[in-house]
Amino acid sequence: MMLLLANIKKELLLLSRDRAGLLVLFVMPMLLVLVLALIQDNLFRATGETATRALFVNLDEGGLGAELGVKLEATGALELVEEFAGQKISIERARQTVFNGDYQFAIVIPPTFSANINAAAETTARGAFREEQSPLTASQLTVFFDPTVRGVYRTAVVNALQRGVLGLDIARKSEAFGRLLPEELQRSMNEQMGPFWSGGMQPKLPQLSADWTGQALIELHEESAYPEKYATLPTSVQQNVPAWTLFGMFFIVIPLAGTLIRERQEGTLTRLMTMPVGNASLLLGKVFAYLLICLVQFGLMLAVGKFVLPLLGTPVLEIGSAPLALLAVAISAALAACGYGILVGVLARSYDQASTFGAVSVVIAAALGGVMVPVYVMPRVMQELSVISPLGWGLDAFLEIFVRGGNLVSVLPQVAALVGFFLVCIVFASLVFRRWRRGA
Repeated sequence: MMLLLANIKKELLLLSRDRAGLLVLFVMPMLLVLVLALIQDNLFRATGETATRALFVNLDEGGLGAELGVKLEATGALELVEEFAGQKISIERARQTVFNGDYQFAIVIPPTFSANINAAAETTARGAFREEQSPLTASQLTVFFDPTVRGVYRTAVVNALQRGVLGLDIARKSEAFGRLLPEELQRSMNEQMGPFWSGGMQPKLPQLSADWTGQALIELHEESAYPEKYATLPTSVQQNVPAWTLFGMFFIVIPLAGTLIRERQEGTLTRLMTMPVGNASLLLGKVFAYLLICLVQFGLMLAVGKFVLPLLGTPVLEIGSAPLALLAVAISAALAACGYGILVGVLARSYDQASTFGAVSVVIAAALGGVMVPVYVMPRVMQELSVISPLGWGLDAFLEIFVRGGNLVSVLPQVAALVGFFLVCIVFASLVFRRWRRGA
């Protein structure tokens, strides 16, 4: 036990002398979380978390432009901005604002919007009582897009516009149809019954109301076709804080493997091997020292998600109500990272090999595990491959706690997988280490 404590102390002393390395270990993961959580926040908003802000230039001389604005905001996907500094936004200012990238979308309602829609609705309704449909002029609204906006973000706005326009379209056609139906019935009766109908018997025909158009006959229920673990999607902070915490933990492979290689190159490891110090003590001393580093990283990252990111406009990190499960996942992930670092250190022949292989392998595992892009937006093939990534196991466990209110029992499979990965790495590293010792 004393030998193990001595080895842990040695590793911590070596770490304390490398202040630049400590700065990288602690500060870089925090910067990754800050930058990437802010960058990806709009992506998560576009997938339905909150409304997208768009400029709304309403030049309509009637009331349908304002009605369309209400319907668009009622979709929940758009938040319309109509004024700057108490003044209405002009078309040119809206165009320039989108061009400058300050807003990504601007919706322009033309002056004749209401007149054109009412005329078109009446023409369409009258055509329902005729054999031939009269030509009509549709009212056109304009949407300015920032050309850099693509993919799901643009689609979300277009879908919201289509829903709002469709609702207004149906409401105006129904209103015109209800208003014209009694008139058309009266005309048809006059034509068919002639003098019998015009002899003073003029019954009052019912008037139709368009209120019924606002009552839904079909309710849309959205359900994910993917496995249950994607049924509840995380916020940008719940995704990025644990994801980049794991990335920072596993990136410890470079300094950890580097210490083993330097000790081997400088002869320190050879001197240690000639002393009555067991292999387990030498390796576990490094594991526990770097385990402490990983846990400090973890605490700092939680603090960033809980206190710093909300100041910058992102959601607050919700860490669930299972602190024991959270600690178990953090320790098992840190052990897996340390075990992998030890394995790379004993297999690599030089520091360049260790740093290159270690960095590339961690980046690949991070990409597969959903650190860089959430697993639920990956192609199905990549989602299936994500199960081989230890970072993916850790991220699934964190999201189980943060998003789905999991506990220690629900994250036991991921914790067991991470601990198993650590044991496999340590056992294999010990076998290689034992061969070194025999040759020393």
